[in-house]
Amino acid sequence: LAAGLLVPGHVDDESGVGVFSENLGWRDFPFRDRAQAMLKVPVSFSHDVRGAGEAEYRLGAAAPFRDVVVMTIGTGIAAAVFIAGTLYAGRGMAGEIGHSKVADGPVCACGGLGCLEAVASAGAIARRYSQATGQVVSGAKDVLHRAESGDIQARQIWESALDGLALDISHTVALLAPEAIVIGGGLSQAGAALFQPLERRLDAILTFHRRPKLLRASIGEDAGVIGAAIRARDLVDRQS
Repeated sequence: LAAGLLVPGHVDDESGVGVFSENLGWRDFPFRDRAQAMLKVPVSFSHDVRGAGEAEYRLGAAAPFRDVVVMTIGTGIAAAVFIAGTLYAGRGMAGEIGHSKVADGPVCACGGLGCLEAVASAGAIARRYSQATGQVVSGAKDVLHRAESGDIQARQIWESALDGLALDISHTVALLAPEAIVIGGGLSQAGAALFQPLERRLDAILTFHRRPKLLRASIGEDAGVIGAAIRARDLVDRQS
């Protein structure tokens, strides 16, 4: 009856256009129109993190809250922002927290300098370690294991990622005062190694602000698929 399509990058949900993806290289691609023409059914179209956020908000750890941010830390970093129970997309520009400046470097794929995504995404952590040491690692999890085993370079990179995340989250808290921040994506699998030091850093930055609960996402790696299905079902319901 309908399909749900989610893509990364700057996505304009209303026009159905993938405006820009710094990691995949497309610009101004009419995803929704092309998908509808090929599939012959109505298509719900959105950003991958907003779709995953919908799943988490309807069915997962974000469900108990009306003001909540669902943050995904994987290859990139972005967030779905729910205000008074409504997803706020900002014509596709809301939630691009991965492109907030948190450091003096390195250069981000978007062209910015010191973006959170270039410092603290799972891909960036592995890339920064390899560049610093000349050693190839399988991913951020490998860097964390090395840090916990006493590798000073790995420890510095992991700590700087935590610093960047805490700074960025503190800005989100100051602006939106969410009840909770739900963190998903590959880096969330670090569990206590991520959440406990992140909470300590955030507590050290905040003063009078509302302290949000930091929660691990509960839907898992299929959150985007589930969110796409939910949006497609909503589309059918609206048209019936």
